[in-house]
Amino acid sequence: MHSTYLFLALDLARERAAEFERERFASSAHSAPSWVTRIRRAIARAAVAVARAADHATLERNASAS
Repeated sequence: MHSTYLFLALDLARERAAEFERERFASSAHSAPSWVTRIRRAIARAAVAVARAADHATLERNASAS
């Protein structure tokens, strides 16, 4: 019975090691973001912040008008 648990544990360890290797290999395929990507992300974050502020202001105005 103990050998069954040993084989299950070894099989699980092998699967986790294989999963780790796949993730490590996939992450090594992606290079660091370029400066263009960083600028695009910053612009997108600023646009979202402006949209949220406008939405919040609209909701406050509609709530005070009712």
